[in-house]
Amino acid sequence: MIDFVFGLSVRVLITDEDNKILILKRSTDSKTNPGKWELPGGKVDQGESFDQALIREVSEETGLKISLEHVVGVSEQNLHLIRAVHIIMSGKITEGTLTLSHEHEGYAWVFFENLSEYELADWLEDFVNNQETDDNSEIGGEEVNQVTRTVKPWLKSVKNSMDKILKQ
Repeated sequence: MIDFVFGLSVRVLITDEDNKILILKRSTDSKTNPGKWELPGGKVDQGESFDQALIREVSEETGLKISLEHVVGVSEQNLHLIRAVHIIMSGKITEGTLTLSHEHEGYAWVFFENLSEYELADWLEDFVNNQETDDNSEIGGEEVNQVTRTVKPWLKSVKNSMDKILKQ
């Protein structure tokens, strides 16, 4: 039996003033998920915090400077002998003009509910499919609803990831 080596990746849901999310189209030359859409971000290097890695990756991939808010979810990706764990955070652009690196060949601003219309990277497709679409209006108050919309999918995402790990 071959055990997986774990890789750690960080991603960001960057939203604009209309609550659209920035997604990037991977280059068709990419080794993994060529030509598919993903969130900005990438691998955490040794000695980096999640925040440092994500700020660096977004700058390298897009030329944008961002501020990070909080964790919104977790997703997994199996790559031959590596299991990549993607920690997904929310963030906002603080400055810069979007300029793509050679790693990507396109970008789009899209509402979360429309992400399924794009050919997504496998880990992002799993994340999107695992999100709950409950209407929490009965709980009351926009602030409570915002927290609920943020925390419930994250908890479900963590639970699904833990269930997969424990089954092996």
